[in-house]
Amino acid sequence: MTRLLILVEGQSEEVFAKRTLAPHLAAFGVYASVTVLRTKRIMSGGAFRGGVTSYAKIRQNLLELLGDRNARVTTLLDFYGLPEDFPGRAAIVATPGLTAHDKAIRLQQAFADDIDQPRFIPFLALHEFEAWLFSRPEVVAEHFGNPALAATLSAIVQQAGTPEEINNDPATHPSARIERLIPSFKKTSDGPTILHKTTLATVRTACPHFGEWLTTLEGLGEPTENLSAVA
Repeated sequence: MTRLLILVEGQSEEVFAKRTLAPHLAAFGVYASVTVLRTKRIMSGGAFRGGVTSYAKIRQNLLELLGDRNARVTTLLDFYGLPEDFPGRAAIVATPGLTAHDKAIRLQQAFADDIDQPRFIPFLALHEFEAWLFSRPEVVAEHFGNPALAATLSAIVQQAGTPEEINNDPATHPSARIERLIPSFKKTSDGPTILHKTTLATVRTACPHFGEWLTTLEGLGEPTENLSAVA
């Protein structure tokens, strides 16, 4: 049995990780617990959770989780909107000729180097969590009862290449596009529900960077059941 602690950016990622990712990993003998990034403590003893305000906050949260020496630790943070003080960010983002995947891999390595703990598995979602909703546009269209959405979302993916390559601009990053097309879209409920309907098998095929991370997490444990039935 392998214990895995997942530090996530916000509530959408929390719901996805608990509802869809954790049960999937359990079939591989990996038992996941999910923690939402804590950004600020308050005097009453509680905390504000969700959102990335600085790398210092990310690092502090991670080191607390890594204090559990019997667990592996990973992240589910967005590439889009990374804080300016994130390790290597300025140089890597400015390097010409790198694909989005290249940049994510280099940032993850810089992240790992800074944390310097072999139990840590860094992951940055390209370009953000909501990009995975483009993995199967028909599911989004069915969820909102709007068949025309399938063609519109498919065209966006075709233009970008893959869902993970839908760009990093403030006006055209994945969630901005979805919110413009679907004003009723609610990140914390619709997003995780659509991904659950889409299935991890579909997302990992459409989004190779996510697929690499999922394969790594699956490899941490020992299968506990017949995996032919696992999505």
